[in-house]
Amino acid sequence: MQSLLVKSGFHLRVLARKPGPPLPQVTHFLGDLTDPSECRRAVNDISVIIHMAGEKLDSSRFWSVNVQGTKNLLDAAVCEGVERFVHVSSIGVIGADPFQAVVFDENAPCRPQDDYERTKWGAEKVLRQVGVEVPVVILRPVNVFGDRDPDQTLLALARTVRDGRFVFVGGRDSIINMVFVDDVAHAILGIAEHPSAVGRTYHLSDTCTLGEFVDTLADHLGVKRPTLEMPKPVARLVRVVLRGARKLRWLSNSAGFGRLVSLNNQASFASSRLADDLGFAFPVGWRHGVKRMVAWYRSQGIL
Repeated sequence: MQSLLVKSGFHLRVLARKPGPPLPQVTHFLGDLTDPSECRRAVNDISVIIHMAGEKLDSSRFWSVNVQGTKNLLDAAVCEGVERFVHVSSIGVIGADPFQAVVFDENAPCRPQDDYERTKWGAEKVLRQVGVEVPVVILRPVNVFGDRDPDQTLLALARTVRDGRFVFVGGRDSIINMVFVDDVAHAILGIAEHPSAVGRTYHLSDTCTLGEFVDTLADHLGVKRPTLEMPKPVARLVRVVLRGARKLRWLSNSAGFGRLVSLNNQASFASSRLADDLGFAFPVGWRHGVKRMVAWYRSQGIL
C-alpha cells in the first residue's frame, strides 16, 4: 500500500504504535488511535486519511480501537480540515449466512454476528453521522491474501494441496471470497482520489469457486490438482450440521470450524459498484496473486 501511494506521488504520514521501516516520502508518527490528542497531532496538515487500523484479536479492545478510535480520528479530521476520509471496514458487517447462495451488494442490510463485526459496523455508523464536514468513503474488502502476509493466511491450505491431502469437503462449487492485497491498494487509491466516490460504500471481492482457486494453487505448486470430493448429498448434509453448530460459540470461534465453513461457503459479494462509479478493474487478479503468494512462501523457505 505504501509503495503504491509513494509511486503515485503521495507524501505519507503513518500513524502506528510501532516504527516501520524507513521509506522515501514516508514519515512515521508513533501514537495510538485511543488517544484523541495523538490523533489530532498525527493528522495536522494532512489532506487525505486512509484509516486501515483495527483490533481483530483482543476482544477487550474491540470497542476502544474499532469504534472509539475511529471517532477520535474522525474528530481530528474535522478539526484539521481533512479533505477526504477513506475508511477500510470489513465485509463482515453484512453478517452474511455462508450457507445461503446469495450475492450481497452494498444495499444489503447489515446484521453483524460477532463482537468484532459489530464494532466494525459501529465504526461505519460513526462515520455516517459526520454529515458534510469531512467527505467519507467506506471500503469493505473480503478476505485479503498476498505475498509478504505476516499472518501467512493461506500457508496451511498451500501445504495441504502440495502434500496431496486436500479434499473438497463442500464441493468444487463452493465460493471463495478473496482479493489480492495489491488490488485492495489500487481500490483504496481510486476511492481516495475519485470525486464520485464521496459518500459511497463499496464492496471489494475477486470471487471465484473453490475448485478454480485450488486448481490454480496446485498448478503454481507444480503438483497434481486435487480430485477427492464429497458426494453432493453428503456435502449438503455437512452444511446443515455446520449451520446448526454455528450457535455453539465455543465451537464456532475455533479456527478449525472456520476452515470447514469456508470450504462450504455459498455466499458472495458484488463489486460492481466500484466498476460502475470508478471504472475499477482488478489490476492484478486472484490468479496472478496466487502465483506471487506461492513464490513468496518459497522464498521464505516455508513452502
